[in-house]
Amino acid sequence: QFYSYLQGPLAAIWVKRKAPVQCRRILFLRPVPQLVSLSEMQNHQMIKDKRAVVIVPPLQDFYTTPHRISSLGIEIVKKILGNHGYPVSVLDCLEQVSPGSHLPLPSAFDYLKPYLLPDETGRCSFFTRFRHFGESFDEALTRLEPMRPTLIFLSCFAFCYSTPSLELAGRIKKRFPRTTIIAGGAGVSVFPEYFLRHRSIDYTLSGEAEVSLPPLLEYLSGMLDRPEAVPGFGWKEEGVVRFSTGKVSTTGDMLMPVIKKTPGRKDTFRYTASVSRGCAASCRFCSNRLTHGTTFRHCRAELFEEMLAALPGPPAEAKVQINFEDDNLLCDMPFFLDLIDRCRKRFPNSSFFAENGLDYRLLTPQRCAQLITAGFRQFNITVGSVVPEVLASENRRFDAERYHRVLALAADAGIPVISYLICGLPGDTTPTIAEGLRFLRERHSLIGMSMFYPVPGLPGFEDRSLFLHHPPQRCAGSSAYPWCDSVSTATLLTAFRLARFINLTMSNRINDEERLLIERTLQRKKIHTIVRENRRKRVIEVPRQDADLVEMVLEDG
Repeated sequence: QFYSYLQGPLAAIWVKRKAPVQCRRILFLRPVPQLVSLSEMQNHQMIKDKRAVVIVPPLQDFYTTPHRISSLGIEIVKKILGNHGYPVSVLDCLEQVSPGSHLPLPSAFDYLKPYLLPDETGRCSFFTRFRHFGESFDEALTRLEPMRPTLIFLSCFAFCYSTPSLELAGRIKKRFPRTTIIAGGAGVSVFPEYFLRHRSIDYTLSGEAEVSLPPLLEYLSGMLDRPEAVPGFGWKEEGVVRFSTGKVSTTGDMLMPVIKKTPGRKDTFRYTASVSRGCAASCRFCSNRLTHGTTFRHCRAELFEEMLAALPGPPAEAKVQINFEDDNLLCDMPFFLDLIDRCRKRFPNSSFFAENGLDYRLLTPQRCAQLITAGFRQFNITVGSVVPEVLASENRRFDAERYHRVLALAADAGIPVISYLICGLPGDTTPTIAEGLRFLRERHSLIGMSMFYPVPGLPGFEDRSLFLHHPPQRCAGSSAYPWCDSVSTATLLTAFRLARFINLTMSNRINDEERLLIERTLQRKKIHTIVRENRRKRVIEVPRQDADLVEMVLEDG
């Protein structure tokens, strides 16, 4: 009878006012700062059953890439849950990602409609269709059914993908109303309140799982008395969103490295790895420090080597590509080289990449030579802008001499270089964007053009209420939304197309349609593209382009 009483709606009052701490822990009941309903108490009782599922939702965008869907963070969450006695299942909706099913263009992108060419194709095109990547919501629910979850950890790795994440959470809550859903990941960390406003999300967890998840599990099992004791924790109290104060970051000894097989070509085994956190630089366009802090630290190399040893080995003759997602491994070059050496001992026929970008300002000639000798087969370099005034507002600088040295060393070794510009930064104008494109056009480097987008909390975007009035889809690199008044969507899309056009002119493989496209673009100083018409291809002039930008970039072409 006493046990039955403790399951009733009055249990919260008794636990809060009279039960000793020892009794709270024995009964797996947590003291709560307010009265809770019977359904909430029953929901909490289920947590002790410890049936956890970690979910990677599908994503919706114009495009995706293999390393963007590697889902590295869930490996850390899964390991921590296992260490705390939770039987863990994983539902990775992106595990078998396909080319993506077409979706109607969301209303968030109504401003793009005049610029999209549905039949466009080829290497100078913009994206044509909005897509759903990964399993459908119905397929995900069907797979989830036999897992019988009591506790779900929902991962959202970028704020721009909040919409499909919350859509899936809502469907899960409808199917499994007594399941507790905790949202986490970089997308949640920058604006947890956005997720807690959604009825399906019970809790949010911001920051790094190594420091926040173990205390959360203790709180849910009654071992911690107060939610405020959980770093990065968000919850709802009488309809009000609450957050624990203070931030705690990992140390190098705590940091869990991850290396995971990701999709690649049939003859190539591809792995993506993450071994470090934090950035001491203060570039205003980068959100790294919002989640991982401003102090660079890395894992223990021995721990990473243990993870390498546990990977299933490919055939001896197979090619292996290892991509490091970390931004700042050049901050500790001896550690980076040691890591590469350990990888090559495990996979002798391996090559290396850093597709998230290397800071060329840290690439001395000696370091370039060391990376090339160690097996780097491509340099992805973040330039940002070549205009001092624009870079000054972003707390960066452009070192032309250092950049040219990197290009020369890479060219001598036959290593391709992709240099990334960002257009649409605060202070950018048509002339500043043109200056960057002209500069790279004359160098031995392909151009990667990124269109600026903010996430909540970046300098100039600290007021997160702004993002309650803008759909999160606009916080994506493919959105071409004019977040800064100095440039328009037409300018952003023209810059994107010009970068692709310049890359095409550098190619050694050009077909007849592309040759005609190049000729007409240079002759008329108008960007052209290729469209499909009745199974045939035709070269047309791109409508609604920024004619001034094209003229500035191609004036001496």
